[in-house]
Amino acid sequence: MIRVAIDAMGGDLGPRIAFESALEVLKKYDDVDISIYHHESYSPVNSSNLPISTVSCSDYILQDDIVDRALFRRKETTLYKALKSLSSKGHDVVVTVGNTGVMVALSRFILGLVRPRLYPALIRELGSAPLRCLVDLGANVHCQATMLEGFACLGAAYIEACGNQIAHVGLLNVGVESSKGSSVIREVDRALSRRSWPVYAGYAEGDEIFKGEKNVIVCDGMVGNAVLKASEGLLSFINTELNASHDKDIIHSLFKGGRNHGACLVGVGGNVVKGHGGSDAIALTGAVEYGIEMAKNNLHEKISAKINKEVV
Repeated sequence: MIRVAIDAMGGDLGPRIAFESALEVLKKYDDVDISIYHHESYSPVNSSNLPISTVSCSDYILQDDIVDRALFRRKETTLYKALKSLSSKGHDVVVTVGNTGVMVALSRFILGLVRPRLYPALIRELGSAPLRCLVDLGANVHCQATMLEGFACLGAAYIEACGNQIAHVGLLNVGVESSKGSSVIREVDRALSRRSWPVYAGYAEGDEIFKGEKNVIVCDGMVGNAVLKASEGLLSFINTELNASHDKDIIHSLFKGGRNHGACLVGVGGNVVKGHGGSDAIALTGAVEYGIEMAKNNLHEKISAKINKEVV
């Protein structure tokens, strides 16, 4: 039985979305339990016979809350309590659409790190046949070279844990020439070139994000988040413009990954999925299903084993 915790607070559309998504998921899966962590001011109504547990909390995280010392004392927030249950093996995965910075900070604090000084990163799958991913998507904005090197290892471990394939890492840059890029990017290039694992395939330009042999594309969180949002915006624009065209499904398939809702926070001691703050019930359902697959695959344990075996 896979036990899922959903943080119902923090999304743009309110906690109702979490309950709608939970019902949809439970209609599809008979081997899943769902617990929804919500603020006490919200009174959920479950008119179905499907098993949804609720946990009422006296506090919750807002989208504009900042990461400071007081955050770690707010133990009654929905996100804190969901992550605490994950850390004590009460759940197998936590799904949230709340504040990214707070989610990363609390996950580090409560779940711990896979390896000291290896910063967690958000990974998004860009395609599933074959599997490819982009890392980082916004968990870390100001990145030193050692952090980007760590992202390459986390991305490679994710690819090799999820699929039967070898990771080939590309470092996102403004060109493939050795002289291109900032001093940080060039330092990362030299560091990755010296490693025996993961396989480093050199710089990657923007047009290689969705195609080519490099199946792990590494960048800092600001760039990764901008790339992701721009791609989503372009997809939305194309779908709108071609709404009356029979080709729209073909265009959509070019951009759609195998699991296009939610990103995985890799590098912490548990399975955590971050959904978009604007997620509707369909998007959150996809994020929860992604989390279920992660849990069934024992993803964070496999990534931890890979990292501890390969990273020196």
